[in-house]
Formats: sequence, structure tokens, C-alpha cells
Amino acid sequence: MLWTGFFLPLIVIAALPLTARAKGGPPGPDGLPQTNPKHPWKLFSGTPRIDTLSFAPRDVLPAARKQFESDRWQIFTMDANRGEIVTRWKPMHHPLLLIFMGHVNARCTVTLQPLDRNRTRMVFRGDLASHRNLEGNPMLGAAKRAYAKAARNYVAEVRGSLNAHRQLSSLEQ
Repeated sequence: MLWTGFFLPLIVIAALPLTARAKGGPPGPDGLPQTNPKHPWKLFSGTPRIDTLSFAPRDVLPAARKQFESDRWQIFTMDANRGEIVTRWKPMHHPLLLIFMGHVNARCTVTLQPLDRNRTRMVFRGDLASHRNLEGNPMLGAAKRAYAKAARNYVAEVRGSLNAHRQLSSLEQ
């Protein structure tokens, strides 16, 4: 019983092919670790999540940034003129990801487009970077579902923050 409960998983993990490791140097300015040119990062972009918010872009941008920071993402770039926020790449720490997808890093991009004075289109997109080709990976379906849920939650949190701020502003007047 001890053999199957403890040693079998260790043998399975040891039998998996070793993933290409990042070089020993520091990560690049965007947070993505340096890599060996023989084993470059393979990027996978998530399906963009598009929502319309009943707020001006000048109000949405700081709320979107604040939500990323509250979700423990670091901002890599924020360009108010282009209405874009890009997070730094960060490693995903999940045992199943490591086993099935290797070392995976993720980043998020939000782009805001004014529709009129008080309406903004928000496009949320997540990207993954791995040394393995993620197409056809058995974990890709679960990763896509988790991404879709996280994107929905992010937009809901930003909208909730903006609505709460609007209600507080109307109380102050």
C-alpha cells in the first residue's frame, strides 16, 4: 500500500521528460525568464474577453490597474494614451501544470477603447509561455476554462469597483 501511495507517483514524475530550464540569469524586464535559444518560449494566447463598461476610459484605466495589483500582478507597462495595461510575466505554481505543461508563465493585457463619452470597451487577454507546445496538451482544456473564469471575475471586479465608486461619488454631492 505504501508503495503505490508514495513511490508510484514519484516514479511517474521521474519518468516524465525533463523540461528545458531557463538560464541562470535574471528575468528580462517583462518578467519572462531568460531561456536557451535551443529551447525558446512557446507562446499561447487566450481568447480575448470583450466587455462594455458604462464608464469613461479615464475612470476604467485606474480601476483596471488597481484590480491587477489587488490580484497580485505587477504592472509592466501602462499607457493611458493607448488605453493599455500589460502585466509582468509571472510563473504559475500548480503541480498539475508542472507535470503536464512544464514550467508555465502567464501575463495579462487589458486594452480600453472609448465607445462614447461614458462607455468603454474592455478587451482582456491572457498569454501563457512554456517551453512545451501547449496545443493538444491534455491540460489545455482545463487551463482554458480556468482562464475564462478568471477573465469574467476580473471584469466583474473592475465593474464592481467602478459602480461602488460611482455610488460613493453620488453620496458626496
